Amino acid sequence: MPFQLLENVSLAVSGLRANKLRALLTMLGIIIGIGSVITIVTVGDAMTSSVTSVFNDMGANSIQLMMMDKPDENGNTNWNRSYEPEDYISDEMLELYEERFGEEIDCWAVTVNAGTGQLQVGRNQANGYVYGTNANALGIQSITPIAGHDLNDREVDGDKNVAVVAKGMLEKLMPGVTPQEALGREFRVQMAQGLYTFSIVGVYDYQVGGMMAAMVGDTSSQIFIPLGVAKQIARDGASDPNDLADGYYVVQVKAKAGVDVEDFARRSETFFNNAFYRSNPYVEVEATNMDSIIGQMSSIMDTIKAAVSVIAAISLLVGGIGVMNIMLVSVTERTREIGTRKALGARNSAIRIQFIVESMIICLIGGTLGVLLGAGLGMAGSAALGAPSLPSVPAVVVAVGFSMGIGIFFGYYPANKAAKLDPIEALRYE
Repeated sequence: MPFQLLENVSLAVSGLRANKLRALLTMLGIIIGIGSVITIVTVGDAMTSSVTSVFNDMGANSIQLMMMDKPDENGNTNWNRSYEPEDYISDEMLELYEERFGEEIDCWAVTVNAGTGQLQVGRNQANGYVYGTNANALGIQSITPIAGHDLNDREVDGDKNVAVVAKGMLEKLMPGVTPQEALGREFRVQMAQGLYTFSIVGVYDYQVGGMMAAMVGDTSSQIFIPLGVAKQIARDGASDPNDLADGYYVVQVKAKAGVDVEDFARRSETFFNNAFYRSNPYVEVEATNMDSIIGQMSSIMDTIKAAVSVIAAISLLVGGIGVMNIMLVSVTERTREIGTRKALGARNSAIRIQFIVESMIICLIGGTLGVLLGAGLGMAGSAALGAPSLPSVPAVVVAVGFSMGIGIFFGYYPANKAAKLDPIEALRYE
């Protein structure tokens, strides 16, 4: 039996060599299908890894407290209602929250977008995004300044015109100046609201690349200033400062090591809704832990990969039909050969196996070429996204196995047709 199998493989390879172009065109659907699936899985894995990495950097042991629309007693939500100033999470709420959960909180962060502006130091200029934050807010993302310090309570409470800037921004504004030398130096920011001067108290180095840079923005362009200063800048540009909300839409909280984050999120949500939003018919607070967000993102990415892979697999079906077609042609071309073999005593099973093996060889070679093509495109695509990734071994194994399965499935009908040929009629065939 092993000898017969090797003989069938040899015959199949010889047949492919004799008709190289036809064999290649037959394999094309298999190559494209397998290549597409491997490419999609590889790029999808890279995207998942990149997204997970960024969310982990944001704090896998942190939670987000976010305002949400509250449904009424009938389960309906008023989506047309705009948030009122009293709906937002206020500083007073956060003070009471910190008093209640202080022993479990490592740090927390809120952000106020003061706007965009052009930073200037002498003749050097760069565009930047100005954000107001509370003290020690960079700790949420586990960022430690490489020079100076994060904004502290004294600077935030005193509404001082100080800033923490990125190393990349420093290199644009003060070429040749080290982060340590930059401490205490001033820069100006020309914004729509006016011209503001800030003194550098800290320099950080935090960068993301590729696909995630598009999601979180250019981190080197972010400038962090005290909350009060950012709110004042926002008021300077408002037509009616009284319309500006003094609170926050979202608050990020990082729990201390050892704290059950899921339980902490649940208790935080209950605290806010019972203490501050019980009488608010329109708004409530929802707490989501980062582990849950990472899981949701991974699930979404897996769903997308599966859906696109199914679409790509349609070409495998087309390739399988092409294999069946060429095998039927092969049976017709070799009718006299089949008749001769059967006249010499070959069993139907031997004829059937011969053609099934030939079909499997076609699909195996096509699948292997598809894996190589998909691996190359997948690695190139993931590298372009800034998250180089190797093809998944299980995906490669499944793809090759699936291609061989296609060879068996679509090769069986032509093989069975060949096995059932009448030897006398086959010998008469011209």
